[in-house]
Amino acid sequence: MSTVKFLKEWRVLGFGKHPEIGAVVQARLCEAGLAADIMVLPDSEAGDGHLAEVLDRAEYDGVVIGSFISGQDPNLPPTDRTTSWFNRVLNVIHTHAPSARIILVRNPDDALAAISRVLG
Repeated sequence: MSTVKFLKEWRVLGFGKHPEIGAVVQARLCEAGLAADIMVLPDSEAGDGHLAEVLDRAEYDGVVIGSFISGQDPNLPPTDRTTSWFNRVLNVIHTHAPSARIILVRNPDDALAAISRVLG
């Protein structure tokens, strides 16, 4: 897999359910020249509040939503619970980072390509 290099240092926030995946994705994004903040997001009111706080602290060009939460992973189809979580997350992003582009990934290996597709 070749590494994508970005001409602009986009600032992105990424989040998902699994910390071990987040660490790998953050390393890839930083290697590609992005200012990347990656966090684990629990499916809870506290998680929603923490996401809002993080979004309020910086201006992000894009927000990368992990495939488990967004339902984009074909091996992990969405459920009523994950769909509800995804809807809450979208509304938190819309409220606290209205100018950020939403970036959905299919799997961790798709993150750079997805960011490139959305942010250019």
